[in-house]
Amino acid sequence: MKRRLALYGFIGALLITAGCSSAAMDSQETAHHPDETLINTYWKLVSLDGAPVVVNGNFREAHFVLHQDASRLAGATGCNTLMGSYHVESQRITFNQVATTKMACPPSQMKTEQAFLAALEQATAWHVEGAALELLDDNNEPLASFEAVHLY
Repeated sequence: MKRRLALYGFIGALLITAGCSSAAMDSQETAHHPDETLINTYWKLVSLDGAPVVVNGNFREAHFVLHQDASRLAGATGCNTLMGSYHVESQRITFNQVATTKMACPPSQMKTEQAFLAALEQATAWHVEGAALELLDDNNEPLASFEAVHLY
């Protein structure tokens, strides 16, 4: 009887230990998320110059995708459609020939559009950490922040 109790105690302790180490591994795995790729990722604009970007009712959210084919930039400013090209070399980035459609929008959307386009024009560097992208200026100061959105 004592042997059986000792065996049950040993098995119980073993199961508790295994459960604890499994939980520790799960929390370590969820604590670190791999960095999203800069290219071919849908980047939703979340802040400009540190201020949050608000999406108005019937307008598309401001975002961009850097398509690998022909280094093509595509997206939306929160008001108009955005297109152009880009060049990436290591942590450096430049946006070229950026153009938009010319639809009129409410003043708040136009203000977001102007600030977004200015950030693309001034951007010289980028940094991705997890699902967050920052475009930086010459002084490594953040111009705009984005989050990766998975479409499917």
